[in-house]
Amino acid sequence: MQSAKSFPSIDPRTGAERRRFADATHAELDKALAGAAEAFPVWGGFDPAPRVALLRRIADELTARRAELVAVAGAETGLPEQRLDGEVERTVLQLTQFARMIEKGGHFDAVIDPATGAAADIRRVNVPLGPVAVFAASNFPFAFGVAGTDTAAALAAGCPVIVKGHPSHPETAELVAAAVHAAVAATGAPSGVFQLLQESGLEVARRLVTAPEIAAVAFTGSLAGGRAIFDLAAARPRPIPVYAEMGSLNPVFVLPGALTESLADGFATSLTTSNGQLCIKPGVIFVPSGEAGDSFVARAVHQVQEQPPGVMLNAAMRQRLAAGAAEVAERAGVRVLTGAVLPDDAGFSFPASLVEADLTTFLADPALGEERFGPFGVIVRYGEPDELIGAARSFDGHLTGTIQLGAGDSEDGRRLAAELAARVGRIVWNGWPTGVAVTDAMHHGGPYPATTNAAATSVGTNGIFRFLRPVAYQNSPQNQLPAPLRDANPLRIGRKVAGETTAETIITTGPGDAARGAVLLPSLPAKPELTPEAAQVIKEVPGYLGVPFVSPIFQALANYPDYLVPAWNQFKPVIGSAEFQQAAAGLGVPAGLLPAPEESLMAVGTDIARYTITFHRLLPKILLLASCWYRGLTVGADPGLALDGNTCPGPRGVSPAAVNIVPDGTPPGEELARVYEEIRAVHDHPRVLSYYRAIGGRPGLMPQVWKRLEPIARSAEYAAAREQVLADADAAAARLPVPVIDTSHADDVAAILALFRLRLIPSLLFDTAVVLALLGENAAVVTA
Repeated sequence: MQSAKSFPSIDPRTGAERRRFADATHAELDKALAGAAEAFPVWGGFDPAPRVALLRRIADELTARRAELVAVAGAETGLPEQRLDGEVERTVLQLTQFARMIEKGGHFDAVIDPATGAAADIRRVNVPLGPVAVFAASNFPFAFGVAGTDTAAALAAGCPVIVKGHPSHPETAELVAAAVHAAVAATGAPSGVFQLLQESGLEVARRLVTAPEIAAVAFTGSLAGGRAIFDLAAARPRPIPVYAEMGSLNPVFVLPGALTESLADGFATSLTTSNGQLCIKPGVIFVPSGEAGDSFVARAVHQVQEQPPGVMLNAAMRQRLAAGAAEVAERAGVRVLTGAVLPDDAGFSFPASLVEADLTTFLADPALGEERFGPFGVIVRYGEPDELIGAARSFDGHLTGTIQLGAGDSEDGRRLAAELAARVGRIVWNGWPTGVAVTDAMHHGGPYPATTNAAATSVGTNGIFRFLRPVAYQNSPQNQLPAPLRDANPLRIGRKVAGETTAETIITTGPGDAARGAVLLPSLPAKPELTPEAAQVIKEVPGYLGVPFVSPIFQALANYPDYLVPAWNQFKPVIGSAEFQQAAAGLGVPAGLLPAPEESLMAVGTDIARYTITFHRLLPKILLLASCWYRGLTVGADPGLALDGNTCPGPRGVSPAAVNIVPDGTPPGEELARVYEEIRAVHDHPRVLSYYRAIGGRPGLMPQVWKRLEPIARSAEYAAAREQVLADADAAAARLPVPVIDTSHADDVAAILALFRLRLIPSLLFDTAVVLALLGENAAVVTA
């Protein structure tokens, strides 16, 4: 059995013990792993809303507890209040940045390449890796701590997180974890989505890295610690990625034209910020030889000596710096400019220190090129700018490289930048590497040994991609695709579709007239100016079809009066025939497609039900009319069935049972707009038809109906029934007289007719049948 162990929280300013904390046990680790594994299937879904809510609530909790967090962190780290207060603010910013990113779907990186010719339909989206182990940093108790950038990125990606707290500030970790747990409870997130384990040793840490439940590791710390974790993860039966940020020397190259006193002041400030305990501290600076360079060095030494000894984060860190500074001070060719001596006091302080060497000494002695974490810098003197190219080439991977240049230094700066680009993750011009901006464009990473993955960043929103992986879907049915890849784009996110970034839904265009009609119809006015003859047609339509409104097919064809008028005059006797009525009555919906009544919808009112019945009973006639008219354009004259003129009465008038509801003309709200877009995409509609807009005018009704209707509309049964009713309509049209009209707009008219008969009318016929079933009006459904 694992023995109970504990470790202290230490005040680095005095060395005094504050509290003791128990090491996590194997049982606690196993419980945390099980909780993370259980939470992942829920947390790793494609709906970002729960994750957005949690990230923002964590930010709120940290803001509300800021005073206590800053006070405790100051006592455990020795860092000043202003620095810690700003770090809490940065942590809040990181959380809200990731919330905004995933709310807009940026993390999905959705790419859709629709099928073209023989090429398959390919769609790609990012999915979360799984539970992530986060190792909190010593030097940033908030921004790289328990709820820091690694935790925020992993949670945003959909990965549960187990944090290994840093033993330098366990009380701070405990308080931050309490804020996260409060946010988890308040938002209803799975309890296993976040957990903290504290330990002073390495036993639990090793088991955490090698646990099969863990899918990735994020680490900020030393090269030795990061490499050990990397090797452990690589030795697993199934290796996992380790994103370790392990420090950097961050070389600064000062070209002759840049030398000023203010530049020396900037260097001293950057070197001593947070007592040099930053992974982007400028650890080595190349300064020209000569009088101007001497003045720069003298000014930098003076500014550093003005700084009182700062406090190191813990005793081990102070001891490593003291040993490293002493080692460098004893190297041949090295001159100590200031500091580098361990003070004799009770706390963990160490003075800012500078040493100097020439370029030849630096290049010959690897010890001068090692990172000394803390307020320690090496000044390297060089002769000519050309020598800096060799200096740049001597470096391995680092987080940053800085170039200070002035007038006349442009070409030397360009050459240096070309060398540094192969060796660092960020190039800074006329500035200092400290003060990392938390932005979308920031890259905080670099080639090994700065990190274990030069493509990854631990600062900025791109950090989320460490915990995601792409999955491609080929020729997938719409109802099998994840939401970010569906044609309807229900999440309303930006996607790359056929090479163009857009948030629009996808309206597929198959071959033939219907595809052309889908492009043509939106370009036509919904209610065109009518010629007197076309106006007469529009006036007669309701009486012949028995409804108090005019179907959109006639409004569209009114743009072509040279076709509509003669076609109507030829065909209206057919509409009144028994043969037409009988054939239309056979164009119904299979009863097996109808759902059970929905109790919450059955009380919506008789006006909606009667309006749906009116629409539904009209649609078979419109489908048959469109099929006949399309046949007349594409097949031409056909004797068909001879009708007895005595059986072809004129207009019968509008049925007393028919109801019309004028569609709501107000702009739809966000939810209704989303539903309309999904209907367009699912049914390949270029317009939202009047029936949907009319019932959308009843608050909350259309989204509720669509929730039940959508899965039916996406089903294979729906598609098969739709094909059958189209075949039945074609067969009936072949038996009826069809209008054969000589028109100069035959192609346009054929495209409009094809669109209505193949897409708009069948889907509306079936949808209204489903709505009637949901309203408990099955008897009103025209069944096949």
